[in-house]
Amino acid sequence: MSDEEKHVLLSTLKFYMDEIKNNVKNGRNLDSETLKNLRETAVRRLLNTKLKEVSQNYLKDLEEALKVSGLCYFKLKLRTEQNLIIGWSPIYFITEVPLSWDILLDVPYIPGSTVKGIIRSFFEEINKNINFSNAIFGSKNDAGRVVFFDAYPTGGERLLAIDIINPHYNRGTKTEYDVQPIPVKFLAIRKGVEFTSYIAFYRNDLKIDGNDLLQDLLKAILFSIKMGWGRMTARGYGELGLVSSEVEISCQNY
Repeated sequence: MSDEEKHVLLSTLKFYMDEIKNNVKNGRNLDSETLKNLRETAVRRLLNTKLKEVSQNYLKDLEEALKVSGLCYFKLKLRTEQNLIIGWSPIYFITEVPLSWDILLDVPYIPGSTVKGIIRSFFEEINKNINFSNAIFGSKNDAGRVVFFDAYPTGGERLLAIDIINPHYNRGTKTEYDVQPIPVKFLAIRKGVEFTSYIAFYRNDLKIDGNDLLQDLLKAILFSIKMGWGRMTARGYGELGLVSSEVEISCQNY
């Protein structure tokens, strides 16, 4: 097996593009049915993605580094309670529904920047002081005081599931009588997959103008988990739960 074939996403993208080029080269018509069949074949190839030892080793090395860094950190161990759709990656060119995929580790994941943005929005619901929010999460002019690391899958027999959306309207639809639903299959992170991530900070950095913002940060983390991460949370996607009964915090001075 070549190195290219070992990389699930890149080999699948290559297969998909090569099939399109071969169809064009041989004068075959790339109609909607042909493209649909190609996409479904590519989706089935990606569906078999499993946990990767390299991502497990990365998380172990990260935690060991945090232990000697002098930083305090939350260890988040989450489980998807429903399918999760989050982020963007080149998988979009196949499924037309984006999903974060680490190109180096070749595994679906939740980017730290996405985690940061989600938690920030809930923090600002809890604490209305924008200066505190900017201090913790950063602004255009300054870096934030808290570091949000990428979350990688650490548990679950299978990582991905095939999901379906049914677009009812297209450019030719004028009335309800013209509606012709066409199911579109895409990949989502499946229910029951466990993720691990870390959120790190210096303890004193969360004490600003006589206010200790650690509790507000923790509340925002827990609130965001309860409400769900990613897209289409109003439709039930992205619901998360804690693997353990509490968020683990490691801090020498806590």
